Amino acid sequence: MRGKTLDLPRYPTGPLTRPTLVDITAPRPFAGWPLPAMEAAIGGWLSEAPPALELATLALDEIERRGNDALKTRMKFAHYGLEPVPWLSAAGDAVRATFPPEVLETQKEGALGANVYVVLRGGYTEANGFYGCYVGSTGKSVAARVKEHRAGGKRAARGLPRHGIEPLWSLFAAINPVPKKRAGREEWETRLHEALAPVVPKVTGDVAF
Repeated sequence: MRGKTLDLPRYPTGPLTRPTLVDITAPRPFAGWPLPAMEAAIGGWLSEAPPALELATLALDEIERRGNDALKTRMKFAHYGLEPVPWLSAAGDAVRATFPPEVLETQKEGALGANVYVVLRGGYTEANGFYGCYVGSTGKSVAARVKEHRAGGKRAARGLPRHGIEPLWSLFAAINPVPKKRAGREEWETRLHEALAPVVPKVTGDVAF
């Protein structure tokens, strides 16, 4: 059986900049936020097109970590026909464990200036957590590369023009920049892909080796 899928629309590209409200790469980005502020913000993020699922999910995770009743918040997701990203918190833990500061400071060789990135994509079944992610690397800005994916054509990865939602900054922002040379950036792309694969049910993108 295929199982239940989310019937998401083909969202417009939307803003592709790194969130500035919080330190998106921290283990608990919303640790300092009071509960009413998180609940109000989640409603706003879910109403956007595309929805800011990364921020909404991380805020929901914080509410649940505190032991607060999250039913009202989860009903907001249901109201918009959405689901939180079930693996996002675990994926962030996996990235931080794979790329601690000592790795980021000592294992990058050559001139830096390229980027790795992760794009949240829909189109998967409930058994696969509804969402997957695409891992890539680019010599361009993340925003420019994601726009190419969403626009379609030969520069787009399979599935992203229809199912791409947003960059998951919490899973890659701390890693950048990576080496400019193609082999160097593809090595870091592969390392990120392999860090996420045990946690995220569906990870797509190329691996160098």
